[in-house]
Amino acid sequence: MPGSAKRIIWAEGASEEATPLMADAVRWDDLLFLSGRAAVEPGTLRPRQGGFEAQALAVFEDIGSVLEAGGSGFDHVVRIECFLADARDFDAWNRIFRERFPASPPARTTVVTGFAVEGLLIELQVIAGVPA
Repeated sequence: MPGSAKRIIWAEGASEEATPLMADAVRWDDLLFLSGRAAVEPGTLRPRQGGFEAQALAVFEDIGSVLEAGGSGFDHVVRIECFLADARDFDAWNRIFRERFPASPPARTTVVTGFAVEGLLIELQVIAGVPA
């Protein structure tokens, strides 16, 4: 599309120096593509403690910061891809998802997989619209 440009988005306090391998998000026109978000301690790759629910809630908090930095919010999320380390967390994931999106939920995929960082229990990828 003529005039379109890719724009890198960083959440408050984030930078290319802190995560040189990926942007927090990329905005293209009225779409915002978030990199996979996992519950890691700031400045490290160590997973947050507290179990699945604590990690899932931390990931949603992180996603909220990135969405805000990109001019969007949870009401504009159109797609979520969820990666779980353990299929036994699927019911908890469904409950947390319903709490976050009680009406008009986004399209969704959930996959059970392994992670490169031991102790991670959930990672989310999000695509959101950016309102005019």
